Amino acid sequence: MHKTYVLDTNVLLHNPEALFAFEDNHVVIPLTVIEEIDSQKKRQDEIGRNARVVSRELDALRSLGHLSEGVPMPSGGKLTIELNHSSIINFPKGLDPEKHDNRILAVAFNLNHAGQGIVSLVTKDLNLRIKADVVGVRTEDFYNDKVDYDHLYSGVVDKYLSAQELDRFYREQRLKLSGCQPLPNQ
Repeated sequence: MHKTYVLDTNVLLHNPEALFAFEDNHVVIPLTVIEEIDSQKKRQDEIGRNARVVSRELDALRSLGHLSEGVPMPSGGKLTIELNHSSIINFPKGLDPEKHDNRILAVAFNLNHAGQGIVSLVTKDLNLRIKADVVGVRTEDFYNDKVDYDHLYSGVVDKYLSAQELDRFYREQRLKLSGCQPLPNQ
């Protein structure tokens, strides 16, 4: 079953390749996210660079069709810039409709209530995830950049030795390893 992922601005500013990280699913970018990205593009740091990369990637995708109608992604999914579904009519009172985060949340909320299948809001913003939980919208952090410490090099390699190899190691204070190449300083 295909899922719909609504992306928050901070995900794209953190990693512009997030556009392509959702395989054959539907990626939705609320129009307000484009406004926020546009406001960051002149910065002379990583955030500004990432904003410019996202803008260039989206501009390249325009050649595939109208972004508001959805364009095919290389991985088989679809990307849409969402103009609709931002209404706050059925939204809980107390959430300021002028705040970008609430407008992004409204898109996910309304897509969820429009029967778009499994809809998840992807954000690195803890408070937005809390608000989404309160209004019944599934959320996910963007983990594509997280390090799996179980697969990092620890600085130690386990090498199982036979009794004869162990005796030779103690006798000669060294042992030529077969079957593996040590790294420098190992």
